Amino acid sequence: MELIHTNPDWFDQAINKECKAKSVEVNGAKIEYMEWGDPKNQSVIMLHGTNAHAHWFKFIGALMSDKYHFVVMSFSGMGGSDWRSFYTRDTFVDDVWGVVEDAGMENPVIVGHSFGGMVSLITASKYSSEMAGLLLVDFVVYKPENHHEWYEGRAPARPPRIVQDRQELLDRFRLMPPQSCVNQFLVDYIADHSIRQTEEGWAWTFDPAAYDGLIIGSDHSKILNELECPVGFYYGEHTIEFNAKSGVKDMSDLLPEGSPIVGLKDAQHHLMLDQPLPFIENLDSLIQELTDKSA
Repeated sequence: MELIHTNPDWFDQAINKECKAKSVEVNGAKIEYMEWGDPKNQSVIMLHGTNAHAHWFKFIGALMSDKYHFVVMSFSGMGGSDWRSFYTRDTFVDDVWGVVEDAGMENPVIVGHSFGGMVSLITASKYSSEMAGLLLVDFVVYKPENHHEWYEGRAPARPPRIVQDRQELLDRFRLMPPQSCVNQFLVDYIADHSIRQTEEGWAWTFDPAAYDGLIIGSDHSKILNELECPVGFYYGEHTIEFNAKSGVKDMSDLLPEGSPIVGLKDAQHHLMLDQPLPFIENLDSLIQELTDKSA
């Protein structure tokens, strides 16, 4: 597999497109976010996965800004947002809704990838009546009997790793779960925004203790059944997060009848990195379908 290291023109134009870099204080922590587009357009907020940050989706926000009021953010303990002394799933919900309110987003569609899918679902359990739609991206909802607590038995996090050579961290950056990605320019861009300089040296931007004792809960299928907004499922056909065949069947059984389900060809768990432009094309269609259902 020959990796693509050079930025395509569309990517350079996207990351250089003007956006508003903002922050809002939520429960004592500064939460960073980026905003594009006319607030009169349909609002969309996109939530990242484990240890990720707003810059994962910067190119997406920029490329969709002509049609949507689009926001990407970093959860507390990740990216450029402040760290906390402890985290619960409601911590991240509060982060999200704090940004929604600060950005003046009315009836947003919330798009959540992986860990962000879990957060988006719990957010919808509180605010679905104020949402135009929920889109779960490579995040599967399980019935209580099949529930697995992601962080159960996890050893307490070690202190953040500090190194003196910035390049050492860049060289160590990997997608998690591990996967190949032909679009190395995207991986490099994300890696460059995944490290920070401290007084002692260079470190990752995420708080390694963010998942200590975190309970995701076994009520996900109940929440899905009680949503007051349309919901859809978008996944990579070659994901290793779940068995695509059985996972799609389980989701089709749990989702309300008529909910959109789309698999992205030649894509793994990090589907927006594997197939960035087809990902955006499908995302646009899914947002339109959800908002049409909520109208």
